[in-house]
Amino acid sequence: MRISGGSARGVRLRVPAGTRPAAERVRLAIFGSLGPRIDAARVLDLYCGSGAYALEALSRGAERAVGVDSDARAIAAARANAKAAGFEHAAAFVRRDVAGFVGAEARRRGPFEVVFCDPPYDHADVAVILARLHPALAGAATVVVEGRWTPRGADEVAGYVLVADRRYGDTRVLTYRRMERRDSL
Repeated sequence: MRISGGSARGVRLRVPAGTRPAAERVRLAIFGSLGPRIDAARVLDLYCGSGAYALEALSRGAERAVGVDSDARAIAAARANAKAAGFEHAAAFVRRDVAGFVGAEARRRGPFEVVFCDPPYDHADVAVILARLHPALAGAATVVVEGRWTPRGADEVAGYVLVADRRYGDTRVLTYRRMERRDSL
């Protein structure tokens, strides 16, 4: 697996054992859809694994990125990948359970304009994670959630508007926009 675009394009990433990295074609499609929202953004990569989303964002112009994972091997790999890509000063990787991080710690480290949430399939209640994360997000932040494809409709998440629901083989990518107070009036 490697970084697919930007200043660190082609840098190979270590993938820790037991993780399911996002396919390169899925990452390419996601970053293509985000376009200029990545420029100078503060990025949060939940369930970061190798740190691929955080590092790809930095390579494409994000200002800084924070990755969170509970697995020590994943954090070690993500930190090594950040160093290999030359982003060790712009990236921080935190070993912590995501559900515990998205409260006060996320608010301290935020606000974030772009969030990637790629939990182990069928592992996390994404609606609960996003509800707790809401105060740590900037304005109309973008949240990209990757999961297993299912034919049922996408879940509505309080405080967010679903702006895209895309399928890539057996992967589903949902893109939400954080609602600002005026959106709900």
